[in-house]
Amino acid sequence: MSSFSKRPHRKTSGHSGRERSFDMPTEEDAADGTYITASYFDDDDDDDDIPDTRKNTKKKQQIVYEDDEDDDYYGEKKKKPNIFVRAIHAIFPMKGDGVAESVRKIIFDIAVVAFVITGGSVVYNVIVEWNNQKIDVELSRIYQPTASVTLDESSKPTPIEISGIVDLSVNEVEKVLEEVPEIQIDFMKLYSINPDIVGWVKLGDKNDPIVNIDYPVVQSEDNDYYLTHNFYKEDAQRGAIFADYRNRFDNGRLSGNTILYGHNMWNGDTMFAKLSRYYQPKESADPLKFYRDHPTVTFNTLYENAEWKVFACVLFNTQEELGEVYPYLNYRDFANKETFNTFILDIMDRSVLWTDVDLTYGDEILTLSTCYYPYGKETADTRVAVFARKIRDGESAEVDVSKAVRNTDPLKFRFQYERDGGSWGGRKWDSSKLLSYEG
Repeated sequence: MSSFSKRPHRKTSGHSGRERSFDMPTEEDAADGTYITASYFDDDDDDDDIPDTRKNTKKKQQIVYEDDEDDDYYGEKKKKPNIFVRAIHAIFPMKGDGVAESVRKIIFDIAVVAFVITGGSVVYNVIVEWNNQKIDVELSRIYQPTASVTLDESSKPTPIEISGIVDLSVNEVEKVLEEVPEIQIDFMKLYSINPDIVGWVKLGDKNDPIVNIDYPVVQSEDNDYYLTHNFYKEDAQRGAIFADYRNRFDNGRLSGNTILYGHNMWNGDTMFAKLSRYYQPKESADPLKFYRDHPTVTFNTLYENAEWKVFACVLFNTQEELGEVYPYLNYRDFANKETFNTFILDIMDRSVLWTDVDLTYGDEILTLSTCYYPYGKETADTRVAVFARKIRDGESAEVDVSKAVRNTDPLKFRFQYERDGGSWGGRKWDSSKLLSYEG
């Protein structure tokens, strides 16, 4: 091939009559394909030196690639990375990213991780709560106290008859009767599942849209196990409703003060969460509305069914550095009238609720206790407790809720006064309601 000159070559176009100027390539240019030479055309006039401008010609596509040795070179079109690789490059900091781009990707990655963790936690809690509700429904179907039959009646059903009532084999019924001869039939199936059961607690009814406290009560050898285990003894964040391990449940004979514990769950609805409404109602501006709607609690034991009248609600401190830690959990039996009276007066001094319910030495007390943090857990680790007394033999379960009073000046622990101001104005409760007290 003859050499080319850099001298401009001019040729007149047959179409427009205008001259077009071409820079004629050298041999190096021709070798690397930078210019298109006449040899690329199908030339009819055998002109070896002059490119045929009569044809619509195009340069070969030129692609520039990055290369460690030579930043720019021409070659065949490189295959496009797949979508996964491109996504990785778009999400995570890579070599060559600028500072701003790297920061943007890091912030985005942190946000995604936080979202996944939070979302996963929410989904997990929903699934767990769904499973818990299934367990609650299952246990409620097993326990049907409306047809309660006690075995101390004159006409005791036979093990075969009981077997047909409680869906247990005759051998299972006989085993339960051997361990707990005086058990109510309603509890036999639950006892066969978990012998730790001591009763059933209920607040409200099936038509109550607010309250859903309706659970079996168990008792362990300590006050720790059922904080993290359910009725089936499975690991469970919500635990179970359980009685203080020091309380007595002997053939229907209860302690002077039976204490039940339950968690105040995150959803504000399950276990003992609703007990806080006695202290600080949320459904209404009326601070007594919740009490008026729920003046009694049902607590049935293996041996007896009973209603209990609510008479007080107190917020207790658990941290000595914040003030008084009143030992309400240590009052389980009352050695004498003076001890009982002192306990009741102490509770009523601290209660935000005064009712028309009277009390006397010999009454059985029921205490429902749960966590509650109106001041924040980090500031004041507190408990709310609701107190009720068992309805006496022959006494009506009716309560005149119109006589209930909200105590605006309960005796508080030191932190509350430091935070809210004020001081206690002294005992104002009508102590004549304590029939065994003569003060």
